Amino acid sequence: MTWREDLRRVDFAGRKLIGASFRGKPFFVESSERSGGRRAVVHEFPFRNDPFVEDLGRKARTFRVDGYVIGDDYLVQKDVLLAALEAPEGPGELVHPYHGVRRAICVNLTVRESRADGGMAMFAIEFAEAPTQGPVPVVAVDPASQVAAGADAAVTATKSQFVQRYNPSGMPSFALASASGALTSASAGLGATLSPIVSVTQELSAMTAQINTITATASSLVRQPDAVLDAFRSAITVLGSTIAAAPGPVMDALVDAYAVPLGNLVAGTTPTRERELVNQVAMIGGLRSIVAIEAARLAPLVPFESIEAAQSARDAIAELLEEQAADAGDTAYPALVDLRAQVLRAVPGANDFARVVTVSRRVAIPSLLLSYQLYGSVDQEADILARNAVRHPGFVAGDLKVLSSDA
Repeated sequence: MTWREDLRRVDFAGRKLIGASFRGKPFFVESSERSGGRRAVVHEFPFRNDPFVEDLGRKARTFRVDGYVIGDDYLVQKDVLLAALEAPEGPGELVHPYHGVRRAICVNLTVRESRADGGMAMFAIEFAEAPTQGPVPVVAVDPASQVAAGADAAVTATKSQFVQRYNPSGMPSFALASASGALTSASAGLGATLSPIVSVTQELSAMTAQINTITATASSLVRQPDAVLDAFRSAITVLGSTIAAAPGPVMDALVDAYAVPLGNLVAGTTPTRERELVNQVAMIGGLRSIVAIEAARLAPLVPFESIEAAQSARDAIAELLEEQAADAGDTAYPALVDLRAQVLRAVPGANDFARVVTVSRRVAIPSLLLSYQLYGSVDQEADILARNAVRHPGFVAGDLKVLSSDA
């Protein structure tokens, strides 16, 4: 076999001739060059003769081809080849007579035509290798960051709406008692639900101090629309380490705190009472919106034990946000609805959670053995016992709810 027989051939109008093609569009090759090598950095040191050469890997290979199209229809051939070389799809298949089949992209080209060379267009083309990869950077969506940004926007919108609706100016103290009572009840409820799960002593002290401050200064805080929601929210945000370590329990505690009664609505029997009722409704809505928003912020961070648990928590938070959006005005409504949609997309999202399935055991077996049969380890024994309220771990039988083992 001679070297000519090793050269690649491409189809020219039904004839197999030595040449090249890109995206199936053929052209003849006059000459070809290939560049490559290694990427290296040479380090030279004082008073030392020998350098240190740091190898950073292979250089990207490039292929320079001088080619041409010829014939009575060379204009058509030229336009077809140009369209293939400049196509927006990016890399394509290059059949090179000397280097075989490559995946490459045209990074530079020139076309020359002359009267002396009538019926011919000459190309100088530079190809760069393009291993299998996306032609453009792939955008990776971070659901937790998106929800966090949506929560920040919802907090801002909620505070703005609260300032618009809540007006304590000129109100007597008795007419702000209902707003003060709502603030005190919400803070106490927050402390009651969060305190059992705060394991960091400093954070527990900081949260307790903040709640005590709110309770002690409630009568003055309710006269400060710009500060009251920030003061309430700080009792949550002070728990940074606790949230990072146990986002699930904190989220559940916030959902429970949302349901804490914040007092009966006053009767708007006089103009003063009517203003009090408006302020009371605004206060309750603002406090509950803050709790719902902060619970939503945590949802994508929770390592749920099953997809059912993730969906249940997601739906519960979405319901809270929907309830607040229903009473919101033009200021807060879009942000709350957007946050709700982000939570629904993020949870469970692409996370691979287990499912709760039912298995049957007609003959009683020990829970340790059942865990090993299902999962190949005894790590899930406690979950089996708790999920099925098993009375005696040595005798487990019947239809049992367990986590799937294919998560």
